[in-house]
Amino acid sequence: MTGPIVVDRARWLGYRWREHGLGGRCGDAALDRLLTLGFQDTRQVGAVQALAQRTTKVDGTGVADAVSADGPLVALWSVRVAPHAYRPGRLDFVRDALAPRDADEGGPAHVEAVEEVAAALGAVVRAPMPKGEASGEVTGRVRPALVEWCPRCEARHVPDRLFREAGRQARLVLDPDRRPGTVLRPPPDHPQEKVDRPRLALLTTYLRVNGPVSRPVYRDWLGGAAAVADLWKDLGDLVRVEIDGHRYDLPEELLDPLRAAPGATGVALVPPNDPYVRQTDRTLLVPDRERRQEALRALSGPGTLLVDGEVAGTWRYRRGRHEVAVTAFERVTPARRAEAERNAELVVGVLGDDRPKVTWD
Repeated sequence: MTGPIVVDRARWLGYRWREHGLGGRCGDAALDRLLTLGFQDTRQVGAVQALAQRTTKVDGTGVADAVSADGPLVALWSVRVAPHAYRPGRLDFVRDALAPRDADEGGPAHVEAVEEVAAALGAVVRAPMPKGEASGEVTGRVRPALVEWCPRCEARHVPDRLFREAGRQARLVLDPDRRPGTVLRPPPDHPQEKVDRPRLALLTTYLRVNGPVSRPVYRDWLGGAAAVADLWKDLGDLVRVEIDGHRYDLPEELLDPLRAAPGATGVALVPPNDPYVRQTDRTLLVPDRERRQEALRALSGPGTLLVDGEVAGTWRYRRGRHEVAVTAFERVTPARRAEAERNAELVVGVLGDDRPKVTWD
């Protein structure tokens, strides 16, 4: 029996670095693939900060204004029911690629629940509407079995995860204004791209962008509910790849580009949940456990300092002080520090703020 093909971790980093458009190398094709997977958002800030590390414009619009009610990008609840930014012509694709199926966790009952709440949301959200108001309207339209008591809200309503899944299936977008609370908007009137087998198309794009992956890693990125075993069988010719003792699958046609990938070069300051740090096996990306826990915290996590493909530290923007505080895990050369400080201007600039002070720890 033939064993796995061993690939150097530096090749893997270099492959992903280029495919993620970092280091000033994001062409139109790479950006389009990244936008097929979506940029995770936090009130439309995370997505534009991630984009600012890769490009200056999206379809002719500056990245600071790229997420808006009418595009070129809109935000909606997506994988892991987190907000992500996409092109408005791909909302049908996102809906269909992530729609729950009978074989997924929760089975037919969950499929039926999502469809029922989505229908109610589609009927309710006909104009911009605060999420709380929409939730109250939906609660009165769905079966009592889909409603539960929420101690935090001190009210009965559809559970938040189910509500978000249904919002995605209804193609509701999130209002781009950075106001308190979430405001839902009906789907934009935009022609939709037709994609055959959207679930498979999402997976093949993920592999093209990220290289070798395992089923558990991909399932975790989706949100942990989707059944992916049958989907894996539809990928065709796969090769088994080993990187630093970790084993993954890769379409055979991507093996040569992976093996030939040049090393990663450059610096980036990416926001929490940037595609480069989220769409991957994080134990391989950051082998050191303590560094991984510090850099990739799930709640209130910092941004990530990337140097030559490696997670080299963290950063936070202290807006009241107008300061980007960078904590490096190891010494960073003066040249790389200068690159990081130029990138700090980008992540702050998309917020409409002036050049910040950058401090190093």
